[in-house]
Amino acid sequence: MSDIAPGTRVTLKVVKQPTNAAATKTIVRLLSKDADVKSHNARHRGIRKRAQTMSPRGGRWRVWESRLAKQHPVNGDIGDQGTFVASVDVLRDLKSVERFVDVNAA
Repeated sequence: MSDIAPGTRVTLKVVKQPTNAAATKTIVRLLSKDADVKSHNARHRGIRKRAQTMSPRGGRWRVWESRLAKQHPVNGDIGDQGTFVASVDVLRDLKSVERFVDVNAA
């Protein structure tokens, strides 16, 4: 971990199930930086925007918006992996979850 410089591409792989919710959220946030996950999220954002329905509620001026729930492509489970650029904040996050993940330079 300490030999990875900021700005390099790294591959992250989850090798152990996180024991607390904060570590799971951090791993999901890191895995969401992968290009495939970003494109999946962008595609689903467009789908959710098109599928949004609006109907009047309680009179003429109040509008009820029905939105689809966000689908998360990564959950931080064992075997999930992604490749992304390691900035300074990413390196700090990787340090906090290093016991659950395997990090290699890509």
